[in-house]
Amino acid sequence: MFPLARFRIEERSMGPGLEPGDYVIVNRWAYRRREPAVGDLVVLRDPEREDRYLCKRITAREGSDLYSVRGDNESSSRDSRAFGPIERALIVGRVWHSARAGDGGLSLSPDTNGEKT
Repeated sequence: MFPLARFRIEERSMGPGLEPGDYVIVNRWAYRRREPAVGDLVVLRDPEREDRYLCKRITAREGSDLYSVRGDNESSSRDSRAFGPIERALIVGRVWHSARAGDGGLSLSPDTNGEKT
């Protein structure tokens, strides 16, 4: 399995940093040697709809196998407040870069863990 995968943002739950139509590059091997940390931006399988993926931020660790996730735009995010903690196995990987489709092509920027650059 190749370590990087591309996903397209479909919802406004991570705005304004990530908007519908943006892309994220995910490192699927990021958690082979360490556990997800609070603040990590991750792509996970939707626990309620197995054919969809979600991009969320880890907000808490609750035990060895369960994690809470939230969208940065909490008013329009379906996250652990709706579906509860997630199993570790649902996490695909950590967001490594994001790309916004602009007028002149794609612009890449690294994930800054929610900090403004």
